[in-house]
Amino acid sequence: MYFGGDVYSSVDPFATALGTKDGKVSFIGSDEAALAAEPDAINLDGDFLTPGFVHGGLTLGDSAPGGDRLLESGFTHVHVLGGAEAVADFRARAPQGLRVIGYPEFSSEAGPASDTDAERASIAAADFLALDTMPETSLYIQVESNRRLGGVLDRVREHAALAQRNGYRLLLNFSVDDDFVTPLGYSGIAITLDPAQPQPLAQLLSAGAQVSWTDSQESPWAAVRSAVVGENGIGARAAFNAGTRFAHRAAGNPDGGVLAPGAEADLVRWQVDRLVVQVADERVAAWSTDPRSGTPGLPELSPEVALPTRIATVGDA
Repeated sequence: MYFGGDVYSSVDPFATALGTKDGKVSFIGSDEAALAAEPDAINLDGDFLTPGFVHGGLTLGDSAPGGDRLLESGFTHVHVLGGAEAVADFRARAPQGLRVIGYPEFSSEAGPASDTDAERASIAAADFLALDTMPETSLYIQVESNRRLGGVLDRVREHAALAQRNGYRLLLNFSVDDDFVTPLGYSGIAITLDPAQPQPLAQLLSAGAQVSWTDSQESPWAAVRSAVVGENGIGARAAFNAGTRFAHRAAGNPDGGVLAPGAEADLVRWQVDRLVVQVADERVAAWSTDPRSGTPGLPELSPEVALPTRIATVGDA
């Protein structure tokens, strides 16, 4: 049981305490109720509990961060793409507390190249376009340019039911052109991109695109800030959800990435300067501490404010 802090939960936007049991969240509520149930509860000393972040598209290679660094940064889940041996090696080296979802390279002869990840595979866009038959597996398509994206969307559109049924995804390693906003929204296919690159994020969300983040920065909060700040910035809550619950949904786990009774307790403890609610209307103040909004607060993400510091995961809090 934890008390004396702030808990990011839509179940109770004013929650200051959280309990866990058998790896699940068992309680969300007030300090008084928490201490009545567990007098020896852990004092958060004003720290902030959130669901762990999800790195939604880590392509394995020499420059890819290791599992230890991801966990230390506040990630509790990572979706990795690469050769079967590389995916297996990353999983074997991952620290306790970091859950790895692997997308080994697809083979047209044998399907996904690893028994461990038999229902998932990754594929380069050019190889995807060369397939004679669309595979019945959760396929993660790596797209390297707007030019290639057009062809991929055309192919997916031809087999929309199969692609959606199997949970096809797109990893977009570039700045998406505005011309693709509407097609991506209509596709029904989850997309993962890096908000550190110029992206039409507000337009994509308005079009109904299912967006999650890959991450090229040191802190997942930096990705959230990149998504909020800028000409096409989005609300802090939407940016945070893209780094947590939306990434879980993209991998077929619609219940992940939230703090609520019965949910997985993959939470992280952060030290923050203050929590605020972002105001979407640019004509008024960008940040508000007004509790009457009934919306759970998030760390202030203005460029001049220090990003949150990870204190611990639930396992070592």
